[in-house]
Amino acid sequence: MVRIHAGEPTHKRISKLWTWFDAVYIAVYTGPMSLVLYRRHLKACRVQKSKLPARARRLFLNCECPIWMYGRTDNGLVPRQSTGFTALPEAEALRASLVAQSQTEAVRGHRIDECVLKYLASRRHELSEKTYGHHDLLLSRLTTYCERQGVYFTRELTVDLLETFKIDGLPKLKDTSKSTAVAKLRCFLRDAFRRGWITESLVDRVTAHRAVYEQKEPYSDEEVERILDEALKLTGGTHGYAKHPKTFRLLLELMLETGMRVGDSIRFDPALATQGEHLWIYTYQPQKHKRTEKPRVLEAYISDRLKQAIDACEWLSTKLPFHYGSSKNPAYLANEVYERMKTVGPRCEVADCRPHRLRDTFAVRKLLAGFQLEDVARLLGHSSVKVTEAYYAKWVRSRRLRLERLVAESLVNT
Repeated sequence: MVRIHAGEPTHKRISKLWTWFDAVYIAVYTGPMSLVLYRRHLKACRVQKSKLPARARRLFLNCECPIWMYGRTDNGLVPRQSTGFTALPEAEALRASLVAQSQTEAVRGHRIDECVLKYLASRRHELSEKTYGHHDLLLSRLTTYCERQGVYFTRELTVDLLETFKIDGLPKLKDTSKSTAVAKLRCFLRDAFRRGWITESLVDRVTAHRAVYEQKEPYSDEEVERILDEALKLTGGTHGYAKHPKTFRLLLELMLETGMRVGDSIRFDPALATQGEHLWIYTYQPQKHKRTEKPRVLEAYISDRLKQAIDACEWLSTKLPFHYGSSKNPAYLANEVYERMKTVGPRCEVADCRPHRLRDTFAVRKLLAGFQLEDVARLLGHSSVKVTEAYYAKWVRSRRLRLERLVAESLVNT
């Protein structure tokens, strides 16, 4: 009830009436859980010259000023924001769609594609550009696969659907790549449960993909010699590695002698190498690392012969011997090295000729020379000895010799 006294001034009576009208408008016309539309009147609007109270002016809709909205939906509060319209029918249609969407989400949950965008945005600061792209690609595949199955909302996700996606949605991935992809999927499910997008902890029921790691096969000594000799025969290039075959060969030798990844070798800076008692010690931060982790510092050991050869060769830039082009990052140049080795391999009759096998060759040579697994893991920059063991277990000569000795002793004792 609105009580208006006979002796009250006229403007107070009008203010009380508009206050009552405002409450009725919100409760009856828009509903208790709906969005309220109002106009944000311009200075030139005729309502500004009227004697209506401020609240009454805001609810005055018979003009062409921009329409804004605020209020509540089934999902909660909606902040004050512009509708982007000046025509009332269009603004009302937008409000109706938002209310309908909120009612649907309240029953069926959030849309999968919207949750994916929120998840990627929340992790953008901690992922490298390459890793972020992997997450984006995987979750885009998940969204597309779910839509083909008629599933659009997170609450409709089931264990059976996700397990089937691991098989049908990722059919062409290698075993180790699929293991990494499923791990990324489980991270998304864990975050979805934490943020309330799903009501069940699906990550506890969706199993990880256990990959079988293939043992790395190194180049033979003869293959290494053929690759290095053929690298000197690169011709016809106008820039980069094809134009500088001697420098390209030294890059391959650097990877073979230090075990550095191709991206780290490309960024090799001779100025950072210090001379030790027997070798040059090159201290660097590996390009491959997690942003959330404290940067690791690794050491590579370079012979005096190779160091002098790199210093004396024709550098591809003024500061670095193997890095060229202001717009070319190490990831792009790593692909350039890969392409050059693809042309070198068939010419020298070496199958599967690629730069990472030089790193494998380094690791196997050190293991066969009697290096401990822990030392090789440190030289390679692996986060754990388990990673080194997974790829190079069969090449651990010291372990085989020890087991052979123990078995031989047991037979003699018997």
